[in-house]
Amino acid sequence: MEFYESIETNLEAVTNVSDKTLVDEIVTEKSEENIVEKISEIQTKENLLDTKENEAIKNTEVTYPTNRFYYNWNNSPRLLCEATAEYEPTDLCENFTKGCQWSPDGTCLLVPSEDFRIRIYELPKELYSEKIPPELSSTKLSAALTIKEGGLIYDTCWYPFMNSWEPATCCFLSTSRESPIHLWDAFNGELRATYRAYNQVDEVEAAISIQFVDSAKKVWAGFKNALRMFDMEHPGRQTDTILFKREFPNVTGLLALEHILKTLASLYKDGPLCTFKTESGVTQIEFSPCGTKLFSVVRRNNEFLCWDLRNPGIVLYSLEGRHSDTNQRIQFDIMHNGKEVVSGGTNGDIIIWELPGSTNCENLNVTHEINLSHDCINGISLHKNLPIVAISTGQRLCDTLPQDRYNSVQLWLCS
Repeated sequence: MEFYESIETNLEAVTNVSDKTLVDEIVTEKSEENIVEKISEIQTKENLLDTKENEAIKNTEVTYPTNRFYYNWNNSPRLLCEATAEYEPTDLCENFTKGCQWSPDGTCLLVPSEDFRIRIYELPKELYSEKIPPELSSTKLSAALTIKEGGLIYDTCWYPFMNSWEPATCCFLSTSRESPIHLWDAFNGELRATYRAYNQVDEVEAAISIQFVDSAKKVWAGFKNALRMFDMEHPGRQTDTILFKREFPNVTGLLALEHILKTLASLYKDGPLCTFKTESGVTQIEFSPCGTKLFSVVRRNNEFLCWDLRNPGIVLYSLEGRHSDTNQRIQFDIMHNGKEVVSGGTNGDIIIWELPGSTNCENLNVTHEINLSHDCINGISLHKNLPIVAISTGQRLCDTLPQDRYNSVQLWLCS
């Protein structure tokens, strides 16, 4: 009897095990079906989300340029604000402006003038919003800071990593006649440092042009037939000097004796990489954003050239059509995407060229010409985050009535 009872017990155990196996298989099948259904539901939801995101992206692509960074030269520009009172000519000074520069973060505009002063203007608060208002609360642009130099101002340069949220980075360089290079605080106008250049007879010499190089660790300064370097962190005497007559004994018309730094800082490293010959004195040179082209302008010439840095000495094309028959420096600026170049002119117009994608063209004609002033536009600077153009107007005139002048700083909306 005991034998039969043990057999029955074993049979019941086997039956229970088989039932449990069947149950587990059924549960597994159902769970797999549920997982597949959930995966399909998740994929469907993801597809719907992707569709909605794509639609949202399309919508933002349509509306984004109208509120943010998008220059539209086909529409008539709108004057936002201007400064004229501080540039009124007097019997002692014509007091015209000498160019303008937006700060790297786009919050301040630096403007030197003939009265030996450097003025800083702040971007109006209404322009910090996502949408530009139809009218500003005030059309008068007032200087937030004014700094007086010791003589005629030759050149100015923002610190390349300037950020208004970090006051230590808010500074700029300036050089003026019979004065050393000064580093100014852009918040309070205090003098932070002085860089003195000594010539061959150990006399202090004024720099003609200045530029930060090597991640702003050094300052390079251009002089007549010389280039001198300074250590940014250790003000005082220059650390090195390059004499052009010694280094380039057979070169005439060397590029940028007056605005040399922005090119030689990169084209000169332990010896000259290349040189360019021009017909007359160079007033400004700029690299393209891609770094493969170099734009140069000279005085009393209505065209300027685009050089190919991949094949030094070769001119890709010339840009014609601007009015600059003057010894005064007429600024130009390059769009951040490298597709357009904008320049001022003595006739009060700004000139726009669209740069080609290929290098097969020789001459580029003007695509847009817009009149913004009845006096010379000597300075122009394109804002990097907003469709706002800053211009400075005025020029040196002889035997001209005061009412014929119009010295000013203006902000224009071009969207």
